[in-house]
Amino acid sequence: MSGSAAAPEAKAAPRPVAVAKKAMAVPGPAATAKAASSTTSTPSAPPTSAAAIVQEGKKPMSAADRVGATGSALNRGVGAKAEAAGGASGAPKAKAKAMGAMGSGGAVPMRYMAGGAGAGTAGAASAPGQPAPRTVLNIVSGKPMPASQPGTVATSSVGPARGYAKAAGSVLTGADAPKVGPPAVAVGRAMAEGRGGVTRDANGKLRVPIGKKYQIIFVTSEVAPFSKTGGLGEAMDGLPIALAALGHRCMVVSPRYDQYSEAWDTSYWSSVPMGGKQESVHFFHTYKQKVDYVFVDHPTFLERVDGLTGAKLYGPEWGKDFADNQARFAYFCKASLKAIQELKLGGIAYGGDSMVVCNDWHSALVPMFIHAEKSTNPGKWQNTKTAFLCHNAVFQGRFVREEGLAEIFGVPQRYIDAITFKQPLRIGKYNEKVSCVNTMAAGLRYSDRALTVSPSYAKEITMDPEKGVELEALFKMGNCTGILNGVKEGVSPSDMNFVTKTMMSCGPFTAATADAAKRELKNLYRKQNNMTECKGPLMCFIGRLDAQKGYDLLLEALMEVLEDTELQMVVVGAGRADLVAQTKAVEKQYPNKLFYAGWMGAERYALLAGCDYTLLPSRWEPCGLVQMEAMRLGTLPIVAPTGGLKDTVEDGLNGLWTDGEMTVEAIVEQESVTSLAKVLRRACQLFQSEPGKVVEMKKAAMAAAAEFTWSNAALQYEAIFQELGVKDVLPQCGGHATVTLETDKQVC
Repeated sequence: MSGSAAAPEAKAAPRPVAVAKKAMAVPGPAATAKAASSTTSTPSAPPTSAAAIVQEGKKPMSAADRVGATGSALNRGVGAKAEAAGGASGAPKAKAKAMGAMGSGGAVPMRYMAGGAGAGTAGAASAPGQPAPRTVLNIVSGKPMPASQPGTVATSSVGPARGYAKAAGSVLTGADAPKVGPPAVAVGRAMAEGRGGVTRDANGKLRVPIGKKYQIIFVTSEVAPFSKTGGLGEAMDGLPIALAALGHRCMVVSPRYDQYSEAWDTSYWSSVPMGGKQESVHFFHTYKQKVDYVFVDHPTFLERVDGLTGAKLYGPEWGKDFADNQARFAYFCKASLKAIQELKLGGIAYGGDSMVVCNDWHSALVPMFIHAEKSTNPGKWQNTKTAFLCHNAVFQGRFVREEGLAEIFGVPQRYIDAITFKQPLRIGKYNEKVSCVNTMAAGLRYSDRALTVSPSYAKEITMDPEKGVELEALFKMGNCTGILNGVKEGVSPSDMNFVTKTMMSCGPFTAATADAAKRELKNLYRKQNNMTECKGPLMCFIGRLDAQKGYDLLLEALMEVLEDTELQMVVVGAGRADLVAQTKAVEKQYPNKLFYAGWMGAERYALLAGCDYTLLPSRWEPCGLVQMEAMRLGTLPIVAPTGGLKDTVEDGLNGLWTDGEMTVEAIVEQESVTSLAKVLRRACQLFQSEPGKVVEMKKAAMAAAAEFTWSNAALQYEAIFQELGVKDVLPQCGGHATVTLETDKQVC
């Protein structure tokens, strides 16, 4: 996930290092203007290409300067090369892209499914054999509460989504009837509320009555599968689909970074003012899984990359931002308001009777713009409710305060004053504080509710100045509430669609057969990649190689344990060039113990399923996705107890914790390294001396992960929207409406 506030930085600690490296962690993908207060003069000729990026030692051209020089606050032109075939940072492709053949003649083997060849059909993920921990049930049940208030206590042995789906099982008997996920939840809820069951319409589609209908708009800088750099894109895929399946009208507004083949020209054209110039507004649209996807079509997004965008949404390469990100995302926010009020989809615009959810700093100006328009035209947004959904508080969109910014944004000066702070542009207590505009603050100050992606992270960013990154007071003022992100029910080793797409050669399996199936996958991966036999566990790290994920700390810990501990580690991902180089150096030193796979696609799930442990030593982790996916597959997460990792993993029950949080400062602190080395040795000892306990822990992990769903999250978001008083538009549909039942097959 990117933004214009770099990862925390601190002075380097004078200590010996195990591998050649810089002592200070380099900022992640959201590196901000490092030298905004530099005395270097502005170039005489304005940059006309999107290649103009924030550079060390150079003062970036202001939006007002660009308007004066080129007539537009936005840069134009190709500014980034296409992604290399090997993925980000020139990383190699994975050594094995598939985990062997899918069986003779391409048939999927069924030896680990008790039901034989008829089991494991798409959408029929098997239920775990034991309940999830009470702590997990408490998190996913009932109306979520602000961080300052006690949470809900669950009264059932299953989460609400699984409870509804189970109740619907008696009527969802046809081959085309979804057995799990939001459609099954919609059926179970209709039955529980006495609205009737499933009917089949004239077109043969299954339908179920609904009891309420909200219009929900998500404004986001990325949405999978169209654009994604991390958890934000995943969330904007899963959550809107789940809410739409419950019967709500949902729209996602995002930039058009690429020529999306499924999106068509709407023929809508308009404009918005940006510093006195009218910037054109044009939309493309597609409708999938009952969700309207609207893409803002403008050269500031589409022209940025020569070739496919890949993950280069915010800058031309890892760790660098486009110099006009502030202006381009301000434009995006203004264009989004046009989509809400004026773009007719199915003959009707969403309009003001809507719930608008803005995600991270890139869309945080939307609540401020709505507030400003409402002050001059109260009727325009009279029934609109807004929420700011924070996926990572570190990336705040901090920019030097410029003269004329109010004119660029088209708001009264008081709005700029309200989001101006004395803060360092680059997060870190040792950095110089300057007068800066904090874009995230606009979302927090002007929205009706602050939300984030896990209950523990909500507490951290409202009560801990380090985790709240100088905005903890605004998070608290917004009654910040954490709702745990989810994983689609279709991401399951017992789901045939998932198993086929991820090329899991063992075929589908359940909690009861997981140990044998995982052993088969592990042995095959080792064989295909010429890995030696090992008595210790197979572990993996999947994610960005950067400071937030604690990867620099993990490398140091591995150097302490690899010499005398039986284990094998596979590293999947790309990121900082120095950490990639260090990984390759460690691989060369321990060729039988560490393997750098580089970038992997959907086949990474087969590797994850074949591993015994996966590592997430994050310095901070708002929610985390890999640990939830790993637990679905019976792989135990080893985590630092922070944010969503603490909410989803219970030490000794379904995973392992380090004995303390990792340092939040971007230095390689010995205490954190020692903690990681200790838990690595603990995991290896447990694997070798107590294999029976490890098997039971894997079953417990699968049971807990069955509750980490977008279905449960959608029910909780619904409760928040109801509390905010979002207008129910069902009466406008005649007071009676139904929703079709459709299985979501987009799982990886």
